[in-house]
Amino acid sequence: MKDIKLHQKKFNEIKELLISKLGEKIVIDEENGTTFLQIEDSEYWLSVDHSEFTVGFGLNHKHFSEEYDNLKKGIEEAFKLLTHEIRVTKYIKGKTLYKAVTEIKISDSIIENLGVTGILFYPFWKKNQTETSYFEAIIKKEDIESEIEKIVTIP
Repeated sequence: MKDIKLHQKKFNEIKELLISKLGEKIVIDEENGTTFLQIEDSEYWLSVDHSEFTVGFGLNHKHFSEEYDNLKKGIEEAFKLLTHEIRVTKYIKGKTLYKAVTEIKISDSIIENLGVTGILFYPFWKKNQTETSYFEAIIKKEDIESEIEKIVTIP
């Protein structure tokens, strides 16, 4: 049996926690050596492969691993996306989504940017539209605080 890397172990710990709290809403899929985790009726997702752990919400995502020396930050981000309100602003020209901004509302005065995704080629001459969506926290932080602390701790 192959050795399991730390980022894979942490992904599995998060997966088990989410299954214990959300049950059948957790969807697991495997393809080409990558395991994907999604929560039904949500834009939240995680993935893991042999080299990295990816945390995403909708189009935006970030990559983490031991090699990048940012695995703890990735685990913390995975929990922030679960336990805080998320705002997604989509920028559209005509029928083309050309940019999406995903933000985590930490408090009334603190908003963290998860990321900006954009495409280079779009009909720039068409009328600009924006659509903003708000997503409530998936799990209350106080319901999983002790588990978060255990999973975030990296030996």
